[in-house]
Amino acid sequence: MLKDPEQDHLLGFFRQRFGITREAFADYYLFRRKRTVWVFTKDDRLKDLASLQVKSVGIPLLRWVGTHLKPTSTALQLFGVHADKNIVTLPTDQLRDLVEGKEIKSEFGCTPGYVIVAIRSAVIGCALYLPGRLISQLPRNMFTSQTWEYVIQDKKMGKA
Repeated sequence: MLKDPEQDHLLGFFRQRFGITREAFADYYLFRRKRTVWVFTKDDRLKDLASLQVKSVGIPLLRWVGTHLKPTSTALQLFGVHADKNIVTLPTDQLRDLVEGKEIKSEFGCTPGYVIVAIRSAVIGCALYLPGRLISQLPRNMFTSQTWEYVIQDKKMGKA
């Protein structure tokens, strides 16, 4: 488990970048292995497993990319509902372009760096915003043809 001050630094990143307060992480432990920090639910039964050597546990929260912290799309899906800044909400066609690896050329009113990508009120994951450019950081295996069938069906029902 991570201890202060490293935990404070990492949770401070989420507060500063996305406005996600420390309270959003109150029911979770953080565990670091090399360049990845994992998050998992606090559970008293885990104390019985403390003597085991662990490679990974829970879901990846963030990684160090060079000297920068990069949140994972999975972590943003879990904690992004608590965010109040650096959120980019895209229409379906732009999200599809982003998923296909195309840059979105536009200004989004965010500060440069990693941002939360959403469609309507659903958090999709992570992208990198540079002035005038949005670059996908979504895992390649996140979407399938069935995903788009669902989104298209949703659009036909007037929800897009």
